[in-house]
Amino acid sequence: MTAVLETLLDANVRFALQAKGTTNHCPMALAALCAMGASDQRLRDFYAHWEHQYAILEAPSDTEIARNTWSAHLGQREQFQALRRCFEAWLAEAGTAAVVAAILTEIPAAPATIAFHAWIRLAYGIESAHRGEIAAGLAALVVGHLPIAVSMEGRSCAASVEAGLAHLSQRCGGLRFEGNSITARLRAVAQEPRFIDAVELAPKDQSLLDSLARAALAAYWQTENFTVLHMVTATHAARRIVEMLPDARARQLEHALWLAFCAAYVSVGAPQLGGPVEIRADLPSWQALCASAIESNDDHVIKLTYTCWREAQRNPLPLYRQVAARALGK
Repeated sequence: MTAVLETLLDANVRFALQAKGTTNHCPMALAALCAMGASDQRLRDFYAHWEHQYAILEAPSDTEIARNTWSAHLGQREQFQALRRCFEAWLAEAGTAAVVAAILTEIPAAPATIAFHAWIRLAYGIESAHRGEIAAGLAALVVGHLPIAVSMEGRSCAASVEAGLAHLSQRCGGLRFEGNSITARLRAVAQEPRFIDAVELAPKDQSLLDSLARAALAAYWQTENFTVLHMVTATHAARRIVEMLPDARARQLEHALWLAFCAAYVSVGAPQLGGPVEIRADLPSWQALCASAIESNDDHVIKLTYTCWREAQRNPLPLYRQVAARALGK
């Protein structure tokens, strides 16, 4: 984290959890831009752009929440800033790993919260090692809490991620859900009897996050769907979060991500996914793609490019570069 990034993330505390027509993507985009090599001036320019175009100033609040009562505020959006302050003080005393583990152990896992943005914001805060953003991500998970609460008792495991999605496509393909937001449609899916009946347990996959990442990438290439884009970025974010947790809890969160992933897939009609993708021979380099993303003011393009770049470092599939190139118009 650079000094300028730290200053801008500190300043972001002025902004509400929600923004004009969206949620507050500013800190996530800033962290991604910095990681891809943006200059200090570019970070300042993006912050100014966000403040002018999208930011909503947070209403002042003197509410104080005691550390032993934070879970009583589950789902209370108006307590976001009070919880952020509570968690930030806790982090200063106990450290990131202890606080993240304590909070994510006490409440049901809910990766889909705020259309996956709470999960992503927490992960980017961890990557940036910024206490305020870690606290904000945790607070967002609490106040926007959206678990996909389906009883999984007695169900069989999907043979693989791809097989589980294919099963959902057969049973739920073509369903349409009302709602003017990703969150509203996810809530509708979680109550849909056909989804509840069809969803399987997560596959017994030792590399579940890797398998989810590949499936999300392939689904996004095929659909170019906005919800599926969040499946791509959320799976990358999961890596940063689960590594902070004990193994048993990490596995539980991976299984919760599987349910959220399945719900998101069904919310867009559970399209049948196709086969191998033809890869262009003239794909730009990652250096060129990251440079192009740095010049963008589109927060979702910035985060998608950053995710593809980071995931390709782990698993160098050419499709990551191709997805980023298409998003950037390259």
